[in-house]
Amino acid sequence: MNTCPHCHIKVGGDSTYCPLCQNRLPGPAGEAYFPATAPRIHWASMLYKIVAFVLCALVVVAGAFDFLLLEETPHRHFSVLMAVWAAAILLVLRAVLRRRFNGPRQIFNLLLLVSALLVFTDWFNGYTGFSLDLVVPILCCVALVCNFVFAFLHSKFTANALVYLLMNIGIGLLPYILLFFRIGAGRIDGHSIPWVVCLILSIITFLGLVIFQGRALKAELEKRLHM
Repeated sequence: MNTCPHCHIKVGGDSTYCPLCQNRLPGPAGEAYFPATAPRIHWASMLYKIVAFVLCALVVVAGAFDFLLLEETPHRHFSVLMAVWAAAILLVLRAVLRRRFNGPRQIFNLLLLVSALLVFTDWFNGYTGFSLDLVVPILCCVALVCNFVFAFLHSKFTANALVYLLMNIGIGLLPYILLFFRIGAGRIDGHSIPWVVCLILSIITFLGLVIFQGRALKAELEKRLHM
């Protein structure tokens, strides 16, 4: 244990400087009070930064080709679409790497995000209708099944999953509500098999939700709506 010649206090451990006056201690340093620890590496944060750097670099390279090297050639600006998808990937990765995992909410948000991206991609490439007539209803059915599992089989997410399951059912019924009010006619094919399957699954899920979890759903809605 060393004694500071200026402050006249005893300093133990492996300190070589006085903690009060910051002058160097005269004697040799002793043994450390605490074992040396390596700095903690946040792997989730590092992974996010690496992916963000790679995606941004790819967007920059694509933008250079798109707007500089292919400027005189008629083409669609694919770098814009690439930038939109890169931003969406970063949003999804950030949600997945968060410590507070909320399965039902992340599934519902992922459904909205991917559906919007697919519709935008379809529109960007000339709109063939594959996004609304095929992919979106399939994604909606998958989200319905996942949130159903969270609501009925996983007690940790039951209350939270009920609300998102109800919102998911609303998305499954939305095309037919729009067609009923003659909104989106010509864009949405209500007779396509994926949408019909999604409608059937939404109605069956809604009936099961009301019959088996009606009181819990009502209590959760009253709590969220402050009724």
